Amino acid sequence: MREKLLFISAENPFPQDSGGKLRTGNILNILLDKYDVDLLTYRNSRPADDKHEVPGLAVHEVERTVNYRKAMLRSLYKRRNSEAPGLAVHEVERTVNYRKAMLRSLYKRRNSSYMSHVDVDMRGKIGELCRQNSYGHVFISHSLLGSCIDIVREVLPGTVIITDAHNFESGLSAQLAAKKKGLAKLFYSLNARWTKRDELKLMDKTNLLLTTSEQDGLAFKSLSIPNSHKVHVIPNFIRIGDYPANTGISKENWIILPGNMNYFPNINAASYFNREIYPLIKAKVPEIKWYIVGRDVHPEVAALAEKDPSIVITGYVDSVADYVRKAKVVIAPLREGSGTRLKILEAWALKTPVVSSTKGAEGLLYEHSRNILIADDPVTFADSVIQLLHDHERGIVLADRAYETLLANYEAGSVREKLLSLV
Repeated sequence: MREKLLFISAENPFPQDSGGKLRTGNILNILLDKYDVDLLTYRNSRPADDKHEVPGLAVHEVERTVNYRKAMLRSLYKRRNSEAPGLAVHEVERTVNYRKAMLRSLYKRRNSSYMSHVDVDMRGKIGELCRQNSYGHVFISHSLLGSCIDIVREVLPGTVIITDAHNFESGLSAQLAAKKKGLAKLFYSLNARWTKRDELKLMDKTNLLLTTSEQDGLAFKSLSIPNSHKVHVIPNFIRIGDYPANTGISKENWIILPGNMNYFPNINAASYFNREIYPLIKAKVPEIKWYIVGRDVHPEVAALAEKDPSIVITGYVDSVADYVRKAKVVIAPLREGSGTRLKILEAWALKTPVVSSTKGAEGLLYEHSRNILIADDPVTFADSVIQLLHDHERGIVLADRAYETLLANYEAGSVREKLLSLV
C-alpha cells in the first residue's frame, strides 16, 4: 500500500492558465507516481464562457459530456486510466479576497497576497485531514503558505514538510515597492519587510525548500546560512506530450505576449513594450498584430488596445497554445520578476522563437542567438523582433535549438528522478 501525501495549494491547478498553476499541476502529476495524494485547494468557479476566436482556426462544437470535475482530472493528469489513480481532491470555499487580505496584512504583519492568509479558510480542513491520515509527508505548494506549517505541526509534529517556492517573494515585494509612491510605497515596503521575516521563519520550519532557479536558491540560502542545506533547485518544467505539433497552421505576422495580465511584472512589461519598442516595430512592419494573451487583464493593459487597433487583448482563452503556434515571435520584455518564465518554455515546446530581456530569461539555460534572442534596450529588442518577422528560416533554426534545450533540461522526464529522490 502506497504512502499518502497531503498537497496544499492555494491555487486550484485547473484550469492551467498561469505559470504557477502549470508548475503546481506538473509537480503533482509526478508525485502521483509515488504517493496517493490528498489535494487540498480552493474551489474554482467555472471559467467564463468568453469565446475568443483565433483567426484561421476552425472550431467544431459538440455536446459537453465531461463535467467540470472530470475535466480537471483529465486535463491535469493525463494518465492511462480515465481518472487520476491515487488522487483525492478536497475543496474549500474562498472567503479571503484581496481587499480582506490587504487589511488583514496590516494587523497580522504579513504579506498582502491572499495566499498568505489561506490559514483562515483551510485551518479546519488541514487539521481534519492530518488527524485522519497521519501523513508522513506534506507538500506546500507556495512559500506564501508558510502559516499552514504551524497548523500541520499541531497535529503531526514529526511529518516531513516540503515547501515549493515559486518565487523569492520578498525580492518581488521590494521590486513592487520601488515602483510605488506615497502611502502605497510605504505599504509595499512594509510588505517586503514582513515577507522577508516570514521567509526566514519558513527556512527554520520546513524540512525542504524547492526553488525554480539557482538565483532564487542563492537568495534563500543567503537569508539563513544554517538552513541553506534545505534548499534544492527543481526548475520549472513541462510535459511535452501536452504540446502536440500542429504543422497545418501557417505562421502570421503576430507577436504574442502571454501571461497573467494582473501580475505586476507582466503589466509593466506590456506598458514598456508598447511605449518604447512597439512603435519601432510598426514603423518597419505596419501590418503587424500584437496579441496580449492571458487572464485577469489589468485596466492599464486593457487601455492599450483602446488606443491601437493592431493590439488585441484576448483575456482568458482555453488554449494559449493556439495563439503561440500561429505567431512568428513570442516576447518576454520583463524588467522585474523572480523565478523562471514557463511561458518561454511553452513557446520552446511549440517551436515559436522567443525574444526576451535578460530578466525575462533569468534562470533558464540559454545562449543568445542560438536558442533565444536577448535584448535589453528598445532598439535592439525591436530589431530582434523585426529580424524574426522577416526571416522565417532564422526563426525555425532558433526554435529547433530551443526545443532541444527544453527536452534536455525542462521536460518532466528530466526532473522526475531528482524530485522523487527529494520528496
